[in-house]
Amino acid sequence: MIEDELIKIWQSSSNQERIKFEKSKLMIELQSSLGRLYRWWKYLELAEVISATICILSFGFIVYWAPFTTTKIASVLLIIFSINILIQVLSIKKIKPSDLEENYLEYLKKTMKYLNAQKKLLETSVYWVVLPIYPILLLFFIGFWHIPAKRYVIVITFLVAIGLGIYGYFLNKKRVKNEIDPRLERVNELIETLRS
Repeated sequence: MIEDELIKIWQSSSNQERIKFEKSKLMIELQSSLGRLYRWWKYLELAEVISATICILSFGFIVYWAPFTTTKIASVLLIIFSINILIQVLSIKKIKPSDLEENYLEYLKKTMKYLNAQKKLLETSVYWVVLPIYPILLLFFIGFWHIPAKRYVIVITFLVAIGLGIYGYFLNKKRVKNEIDPRLERVNELIETLRS
């Protein structure tokens, strides 16, 4: 009964009202979708801050404790590496749009810029996270290589690092494809709808 009445109201409404309804529906769906993505990104930032803090403190201690000069140098490089990762991840926060923009179209444009920055960060992480870590790890462990019992640990650590690098690369590709690209398309679609 109520469904029939809603259909009659819908059919009797003007095209302009229907377009307004469609726009509102798209806006609500987009806001919900972006809210989930923003929460995920917030957890990613939190995880990066915690892991970088642990890394900085741990390798700061190793700089003091390590017997080999190459290990001390690698520990300092790992501290710098951790700070760089923090800067890269947290720098995107500056361009995050607020809900209090002048108008909705400006908000959508800033959202598109923010999503593109996230996409670029995830797509290029192999160059500024994965590849730089291998020479630093090599430098870290080179002093321990002359100890035969440590060689297995060094080899296993390198294999785990390579495995994590490959896993991170494919995980980021999947995130971009399944999370960011669809939202970029929705934002673009909504921008086009609002402009027309």
